[in-house]
Amino acid sequence: MLIPTILCMLRIVDPCQVMMTPACGPTLQVMWKAANRLQPEVVNLFPDQLEPSFGPPIVLFRNKCDNPLMAKTFAFAFLLGLLLQACSPAPTASPSATDTPLPPTIAAPTQTPFIIVVTAEPTATATAEPVDGALEAILISMPGIASVITSPVTVQGQSRPTFEQNLVVAVYDEFGVLLALTPTTLESPAGSPGNFSTELAFTVASEQPGRISVYETSARDGGVVHLASIEVTLRPSGAAEVVPAEFHFESIQIQFPAANDELSGATLTVSGYSYGTFESNLGLMLCGEGGGGAPNDLCGTEDNKLAAGNAMIDAPNMGQPGSFSGELNYTVTGPVQARIVVFAASPRDGGLLHVSSIPVVLVP
Repeated sequence: MLIPTILCMLRIVDPCQVMMTPACGPTLQVMWKAANRLQPEVVNLFPDQLEPSFGPPIVLFRNKCDNPLMAKTFAFAFLLGLLLQACSPAPTASPSATDTPLPPTIAAPTQTPFIIVVTAEPTATATAEPVDGALEAILISMPGIASVITSPVTVQGQSRPTFEQNLVVAVYDEFGVLLALTPTTLESPAGSPGNFSTELAFTVASEQPGRISVYETSARDGGVVHLASIEVTLRPSGAAEVVPAEFHFESIQIQFPAANDELSGATLTVSGYSYGTFESNLGLMLCGEGGGGAPNDLCGTEDNKLAAGNAMIDAPNMGQPGSFSGELNYTVTGPVQARIVVFAASPRDGGLLHVSSIPVVLVP
């Protein structure tokens, strides 16, 4: 009996998303792409950024499916093809310069039995699905969630282009009190995405939960346009325990309306796809062209807030990702350059965990 010496690991995340190690072979990748009309996106990530069992870089197939039942059928055919490959002699080939190298800390498997790792997660009937290639607008790469940090802390990541390439980085304590704040700029030409890196000093009397936030503000009203954050532990002194952040797509994707749409009527429906939040709840806000009054984190000032509401995430269980939809009721007497904001708030301190927004035009 033939026992392949390659390590092929496969995970069906849902009927429309498959992750596999490169050892699964080009034939199987082509089969899946043809069956589900998918386009492969090769994401070279280190093992600590994915499940440890997956080892080498992952080939990720991910797209919308027109017919989930058809997708499941093709998934079964794909697994059958995978088993057939296991019964065929593994071809030998000399490595070339184009082969994807394994991370230096991972030893290549030798004489490893054929292993298939398949987990199926329940999917819900939803009005929206995550958009392929919608990368996080502000991705914090270091430190990662659950890191234990000491002062000073270095915050690094990547961001889409912003107004004058500016970002703000902040550290908050367990009660949401601001401990440190500093502006930073992207290391790229104006209008281009780029990396950022900055250092913040803070002081705490005892070890406690905290948060690092990185956000972009509006040049028009000063409100938060986009915000990403990570939950960390703040340590007053001693050794830090920093772990890298995980790669992920945009946490809150606003899919309707589209950016810069012209909208009329007194009721606006906002829908999209979101990561899991506390009690599957999201906040909605509609900001205008500017105003006065008390400060408002999202709209700049309270008088610039045209409407506020909530949206629920439609997911199989609380805290899981899914589609969302909510309504905002507003009144305008003329054309208004506005901004739709969708946000998640912390159940611990009420602070902002994530903010996404899009510009729109409101007409009577």
